[in-house]
Order: sequence, then C-alpha cells, then structure tokens
Amino acid sequence: MDKYNATGRVKKAIDIILGLLFIALLGYSFTGAPFHEVAGIVFIAMTIIHNIINIKWYKAIKKGIYNRKRKIAVAVNFALAADMASILLTGIINSRYLFHTGIHMAGIGRIHAVLALAGFVLIAFHVLVHTFGRVQKKYKVLPAALVILISLLAVLMDVWLLPYVKRHFLTVEVDQETVISGESVDFNGRKILTVYFTRVGNTDFADGVDAVSGASLLLNEKKEFLGNSQVIGQMIQDAAGGDIVSINTKEHYPSSYSDTVSAASEEMGRQELPELVDMPENIDGYDLVFLVFPLWWDTIPKPVEAFLNRYDFSGKSVIPVVTHGGGGAGRSIEDIKAVCSGTVVEEPLEIYCGDIPYCREQVTEWLKGL
Repeated sequence: MDKYNATGRVKKAIDIILGLLFIALLGYSFTGAPFHEVAGIVFIAMTIIHNIINIKWYKAIKKGIYNRKRKIAVAVNFALAADMASILLTGIINSRYLFHTGIHMAGIGRIHAVLALAGFVLIAFHVLVHTFGRVQKKYKVLPAALVILISLLAVLMDVWLLPYVKRHFLTVEVDQETVISGESVDFNGRKILTVYFTRVGNTDFADGVDAVSGASLLLNEKKEFLGNSQVIGQMIQDAAGGDIVSINTKEHYPSSYSDTVSAASEEMGRQELPELVDMPENIDGYDLVFLVFPLWWDTIPKPVEAFLNRYDFSGKSVIPVVTHGGGGAGRSIEDIKAVCSGTVVEEPLEIYCGDIPYCREQVTEWLKGL
C-alpha cells in the first residue's frame, strides 16, 4: 500500500510539474528565449518519465471494450504524443541557444507555434477528461469541478495564451500618426540623432506576408509595413526632436521571418560586416544618439554593428533602445560597448514587441528620466 501511495504521489508531482512547465513555455514572451529552450527540454524529459510511470496504460491498450469515450481518449493521447515529438523536433531546429543544427527551414518558427497551440488544446482535453473522471467518481461533484477548471483555463488563456496568439497569428494594424504622436520632452538644446534598424527597408517582402508583432512588423492605415524599431524611433524623434536615420543594408534579408532569423544566424558566424548604403557622411553634428534595434540572437544585429564601426562616437552619448520578443536586452549592451567609442548608457529602454503600438507614454516617461 505504501509503495502504491508513493507511486501515486510521484505521478501527481510529475503531473503538476508538467502543467506548470507547459504554462511557462506558453509564456515565453515573459520568461525569455533561453529559459524557454531549457524548460522545453525539461518538459520533454518529464513527459517521457510520465509515460514510463504510466506504462500500464499502454499494456492495457488492447484489452477491454472500446466505447466512444475510450476511443476519443486513446486518439487524443496518441495525437498528443505525436504533437510533443513534433514540437521537440521543430524546437531543436529553431533553437538559438542550446542547439545549433545548421538546418534552415522556411516557416519553422510558425510551425512550432501552431504545434504548441495544438498541444495546448490536446493537453487541456487530456487533463480535463482525467480530472473529471476522477472527481466525478470520488466526489460526485462534476458540475462544480467543471466550473472551477474552466475558470482556471480561462484565466490561463487570458494571461498567457492570448499574448502568444497575438504575437504569432494576429495582424497588428495601427494609425501611424496616432501611435507616434504625444508629449514633447525638452533636452535643453542638445543635438539629437535617432538611428533605427528594422526589417522594413531592408527586406523585399513577398505578397501575403503577415504583419504580426512576432515578425517585427505592423501595418499602418495605408496598409504599408512598419517596422517595430522604426515606430519606436519615430516616437523618440516626435518626443525629443532632432533628426532620424534608418540603417540600410545593400543586401536585403529574406521575406520570411524564419528565413531572416536563419540569415542573421549565418551573418553572426561571419567576420565581415554587411555593407551599408544611403547613410550620412558623418554624424559630427550630434552629441546624443538614440540607437533603436531588435534583439537578434541575444545581441545587436550585424547591420547595427556595422553602423557603430562606421562612425566616430567620441564625445557622444549613445542610448540603446531594444525591441524584443522575450529576451530583453540580452548581451547587446556589452557588445555595443565593445565596438562603440562613445559613452554607452548601460540601462537601455527594453520594449516587448507586442507592446509597441501602446508604448508612447512609456517612451515619454523614460525620456523624462534621462
């Protein structure tokens, strides 16, 4: 009996850990990419242990009568197993930190996201079926349990799942002037230059590309693409004044965001910097430079490094502004300081990609504190 109780406690503990891990994995926008990858490996390992402990279920699969409820439960379990295996495979291919397979597949990030959503549905169904069965059998209070569990599921979806869906699947449309315009901030006559790097202007987009925040894109009222960093840069210029410049590369990036991620990875591995075009001859007339960029592979994109190498920043203050999908500023500040001759502010403004259409006030308050 003690052995049975101990096994039961282990099963419950693993189930709770799996549930918490899966919630954390869906919330990688908040936890960050490095944690997401480590938690993903732990989740798969715990899933394997979960199946080993429940080996009796597999041994009994050919026994007994298959009514409709059992058929559905078995189908869901096998679908979940296939989904978990697919999530593991696409996660390894898409990994930026733990694995470097060298495999570059178009759309692999989107496939991984779709599989994760399918996994959420399957796990929710799997958990609810088992929980309801146990609760109904033991306590005969299925209606009350149903209300409680559905309420918990609704909270989970609102806090974690909806930001995930918005980032990967929902087109973000904004009124450009409304989003950018706001309160001005006085910098006492300082000569300000805002510099930004974004995919827009450095990518020849194919027809049908989605403007989702996870791909660093928004859509304005004219159905034109806006880059995340572009919008932040324009907010800063609107608030602080001065001039604004975009970093432009001679060679453009792929239309697909996943392909751009792969291209950026290859770029990081090369010693040479990309060639920039249509850039100012010098920036001698400025003493304060806002540098706005997306976090790529936990650091600054190579075109940003090329910009920093191109000009003399002696006597200038460089203030980084980082847009990201959960990784914060990564190691970008250290890498900027390694190549920039100016004074680099060590506490950058970090803006999550999904918050960009709504962050004008945040930008204003941050500028006031400089």
